[in-house]
Amino acid sequence: MADALSEVLNWVALHCPAPLRPELLAALSATQQSDEGGPAELWRTLAEKLVSAGQIELAREALKRWQLLAPPDHPLHALLGGGPAPEAEAPPPPPPRMANPIPKREEATSRIVRVIDTTYTFQRIQAQMEKVQGRQVVCGWETFLDENDKSSRAVLNQFADGAYAPWAVSGVFSDFAGAAAVEVVVRTMQRHFVFTAKSSDKTRRTLTNIVLPATAVIGVLAGYLMGVLH
Repeated sequence: MADALSEVLNWVALHCPAPLRPELLAALSATQQSDEGGPAELWRTLAEKLVSAGQIELAREALKRWQLLAPPDHPLHALLGGGPAPEAEAPPPPPPRMANPIPKREEATSRIVRVIDTTYTFQRIQAQMEKVQGRQVVCGWETFLDENDKSSRAVLNQFADGAYAPWAVSGVFSDFAGAAAVEVVVRTMQRHFVFTAKSSDKTRRTLTNIVLPATAVIGVLAGYLMGVLH
């Protein structure tokens, strides 16, 4: 009962004019102490006092709260236009809106990297091995230092954690650009060394098989001709 009175008094403090509050408080206190001083009766008493004071709009608001609490067969309902105000049924929730499907972003199949002053295009390829140093390889990236030379192949490994590693140097993990730079530089140095070694070997074979024998033959012929001439 105290909670009901507190609710009514809070409403009075918020909505009713200050000069009228002492009179309303006295009437509500008397109603509470009576035998029929239930929550509905408190609101009815408040509505009556507000009507007497000429506060019609406030009285209507008080009566609305009384209607929610009064018995359905109370005769006053007929004067107010029916029984207690039914609880407004919540409108059915709208059907779930189909969210626009987020298009799946296709993974790139090629990536361009500039190393020093040259641009290389890496193409995505299948993983060349399952794991490297215990890390799962998801795919590889391939380019050619010389498009016309298939032996100039350079490859990167891409791992499941998003890191990359050059094929030519184990244990080096970096982003794509860093791994590509390491792979390209190392492969370029390897090709230069191989070409230099081949050139040196070819020169050595030329000297051994052609130049030196020819020099010997020329020396013999020269000695023979000198002997004939003398």
